[in-house]
Amino acid sequence: TLKNLLLISSLLSLIIGSVVGLAQSKIKRLLAYSTISHVGFILLALAINTEQGIDSFLFYIIQYSITNLNAFLILIALSYFYTSTLKTKSNSLLNSVQDIKYITELKGLFFNNPILSLSFTICLFSMAGVPPLLGFFSKQFVLYSAMQSEYYFIGIISILVSVITASYYLKIIKVLHTENKEIKIEEGSDIQSSIPSLHSFMISSLTLFILLFILKPSILLN
Repeated sequence: TLKNLLLISSLLSLIIGSVVGLAQSKIKRLLAYSTISHVGFILLALAINTEQGIDSFLFYIIQYSITNLNAFLILIALSYFYTSTLKTKSNSLLNSVQDIKYITELKGLFFNNPILSLSFTICLFSMAGVPPLLGFFSKQFVLYSAMQSEYYFIGIISILVSVITASYYLKIIKVLHTENKEIKIEEGSDIQSSIPSLHSFMISSLTLFILLFILKPSILLN
């Protein structure tokens, strides 16, 4: 009974998270529905209830925690640059950092800060399961465990969900790399240098781990 409940919850999480996420225009709400679809993978791994299934369950939790943490750290850092853009346009000082709410607010940020934008792109590709990034291996392990345990139907649904979620990750990446012909961030703006060094170090470390995991997978897999 518990296994059936987990499988049903997994199926509903996969479908709801992917379908409803397609209609979102707010970046954090989209990532929230993305998390729901990822929970579907986690519940599927837990429902399999084999040694391989538990391994993939733990691996998925670790990799998604790393990737999602990095994504939100990058969003916070990008907020500084978005605030700088607003300050430039209005020729006035803002008292606080303005949070990025809508996907459209990311437009052209690649041309203002390519390193942060590329780091965010790597995180989104990892969440989508693009090889050879960390997220690809976690989805591969869950799907392999499902097929080994003969959960063919929900395995196929999981693959379709991955394709759907990849489409709204690509939507964010497209906006991020679309040139914004309006006023850009001024060079030497004070707010650009206000990102703490620890914040930058964490983003760099997590991004490199996601990107270079394939070179030394035994660090996590063992």
